[in-house]
Amino acid sequence: MVDIAYIVSHGFAARMVMQTNLLGKLVDRGLTVALICPDKEDANLKDYCNRAGVKLCQFDRKSNFWSTQYSKTRMYFLENINKNTALLEKYKYYTEINKPIRLKTKMKYFGFKAIHDLKEIFPFIKSWYKNREEKHLESGEADQFINSLSPKILVATYPVDFREAMLLTSGKKTGIKTVLHLLSWDNISCKGHFPALADEYIAWGPIMENELKEYYNIDEAKIHTCGVPHFDLHIQTVGNPAAKVHLEGLGLNAQQPYIFFGMSSPRFAPFEIDIVEHLADQVESGTYGKEMQLVIRPHPQNIQSGMADKSWLPRLDELDTMSKVAVDFPDLTTSKLQWSMQEKDMERLSQLLAGASVSLNSGSTLSIDSMMCDTPVVLTSFDGDNKLDYWKSARRLTDYNHLSKLISYKGVPVATNYKELQQRIEMFLSDPQSLSGARKMTIQQECLGTGQSTERVVVTLEKIVLADV
Repeated sequence: MVDIAYIVSHGFAARMVMQTNLLGKLVDRGLTVALICPDKEDANLKDYCNRAGVKLCQFDRKSNFWSTQYSKTRMYFLENINKNTALLEKYKYYTEINKPIRLKTKMKYFGFKAIHDLKEIFPFIKSWYKNREEKHLESGEADQFINSLSPKILVATYPVDFREAMLLTSGKKTGIKTVLHLLSWDNISCKGHFPALADEYIAWGPIMENELKEYYNIDEAKIHTCGVPHFDLHIQTVGNPAAKVHLEGLGLNAQQPYIFFGMSSPRFAPFEIDIVEHLADQVESGTYGKEMQLVIRPHPQNIQSGMADKSWLPRLDELDTMSKVAVDFPDLTTSKLQWSMQEKDMERLSQLLAGASVSLNSGSTLSIDSMMCDTPVVLTSFDGDNKLDYWKSARRLTDYNHLSKLISYKGVPVATNYKELQQRIEMFLSDPQSLSGARKMTIQQECLGTGQSTERVVVTLEKIVLADV
């Protein structure tokens, strides 16, 4: 028996519970803690759990149609994808964007879209799917696993994952108190409705709290708005960034300023590499001053998984040879856990963000990371010199619900071409405090922005455990 069991099926969730020692601090409170993951041989997780006194457990499910196709198909039965840009983009990707598209694949998704449209006329399709889904989430294997662990509370971080939904279903069936502690700001609005809900919820900030009420009608008393534990590291880093040693390691001048570019997957920004190369040329030629440098950080999706474009790698290697430009490749751990990053890599990322003059990306969580480091942010919402269809273009990202909310607070300007990008960069270089008030408002709404989030989560979970005794 353990007091708290955290389910971690994604590397970003691992970052959330490890980076500021959330699980270790629960142990320090006298609570017994387990971490459930798909790969207990993950070196990063093993090392952390050994140090923190956390029990590391493995739960993985056998592959079948529901486990492999689940996340790709359920939105057609349950959502109105025509009113959600992020979900409609997934349909467009499999029928128009991803080239070459196999006819069999295209016809499959045309069929799912036909079902989606029919359910507006025949609502029983949605209820049939829900019933079917509930049955498939029932798992004797999951029941046996949960019974053997017997946690007082079970915490899920990514409930649209088939594995986590199965465990939540088993937990609720056996009367275990369940909690949702979401790993990312886009989970509620971009991933479709969760197949399994919980008894209690830990929200990042007011935006996520309101989304839980809007999408699921969750009682306010069941929502605990705590901020984001792993962002506490950024608060600690501000004013004392150790970026200099990392710049030296990258071959740059530790005494000179730099711009930071956090890349996205080619799936979402197909010509972002062109923008990076353009910016590198500008930096090399002294457009932003003779001392300015550039640090490029590829996303894990740039270098692994089906969303990677291997043709980008030689181009990144070429940029890495420039005198004022360096590429900081993420240090990933070999694991079944997607995007499992080494702990030192997480710390290096925070320090590089805190030391940067400006941070650029096309629409990732790095916007919030950067603002937590008190670093100005610019979104690159264009495709270099290319004129792409909306559904293939990086500009579609600003219409995703979570990103449009961030932009609405006016602390993160958007660049829609090279000229605007240069103007936004020069604005922040000449006045780093430009839009600072709006940035503070943005991170307050997104994640409270005050630090101490790890402690708030620890206190919240402790209260839930004790309330159940």
